[in-house]
Amino acid sequence: MNISDFFQKTTTPEIAQNLLGRKLSYQTEKGIVSGLIVEVEAYLGIEDMAAHSYAGRHTKSNDPLYQAGGTIYIYSIHKYLDMDISVQEAGNPQGILIRGLEPIDGLDILQENRPVKNQFDLTNGPAKWMRAFGILDKELSGTMLNAGPLQLSNEIIKQPKNIAVSTRIGIDNKGAWAKKPLRFSVQGNAYVSKTRKSDMDLDSFGWK
Repeated sequence: MNISDFFQKTTTPEIAQNLLGRKLSYQTEKGIVSGLIVEVEAYLGIEDMAAHSYAGRHTKSNDPLYQAGGTIYIYSIHKYLDMDISVQEAGNPQGILIRGLEPIDGLDILQENRPVKNQFDLTNGPAKWMRAFGILDKELSGTMLNAGPLQLSNEIIKQPKNIAVSTRIGIDNKGAWAKKPLRFSVQGNAYVSKTRKSDMDLDSFGWK
């Protein structure tokens, strides 16, 4: 898969939904860890009040958003690290936040990196999965996905039964953009952030 083509081939919300069920893998010193993407948020660039590039804001920190689709953008939020992938052609600073993963490979490594009592709390948030993967700095920011230790699968590994569409989390002060339906997740998956236990599908985890 040509990673730049994948992240430029259609609209950002459509690309975000096409990430669900793909495997994100990371080569660590301890071994390979991976998880299926179960939750994402789309950010539509200069017009989007919730985007880091809103109104054309362009800094050294958010420069990866301005690079070709498929560029990794790691940033700090309240002392924690989150990760977006840039989308669209260079100069059009849209991005997709990877919010949640269902663990696949290296569960022992994930649990060592981020010990939790509830297994579903391990990777059910953007800063949680980053810490569990052992990504603790911004070294990968500005590099291309699939060109180094962080790899996205060419194919969807599991197909969601249903894709839940909702508003994004933590942007209540962003006017009309706070109500835009730009958060996509695998409905019923226990690793989607803020999922109530009563809404979890513990039989199939929301996969076909």
